[in-house]
Amino acid sequence: MTKISNDEYYKLFTKWQGSGLSKAAFASEAGISRVSFYYWCRKFEGQQEDSPFASGFSLVNPEMVFQKEPILKINYPLGVSIEFFGKVDVESIKKLV
Repeated sequence: MTKISNDEYYKLFTKWQGSGLSKAAFASEAGISRVSFYYWCRKFEGQQEDSPFASGFSLVNPEMVFQKEPILKINYPLGVSIEFFGKVDVESIKKLV
């Protein structure tokens, strides 16, 4: 069995979030250890809660070619929100946040 990198587990984690599958079902479909996948999910879920942006961003699957839903959404405290439906420039986002 080959070792899976942290980045690869994070990609699997984000893919799982948009899949609608349980963690066990997703791990089985992906052919990875269920125990390892649970471990990494706990780790990444903890990082999202600690993030200062955790409540302001919605995770959207970036693999879709034609988006009906935004790939990024910023919600400001007073009810204003900005949605991005295409490629997003990180530097532009930094200016908005």
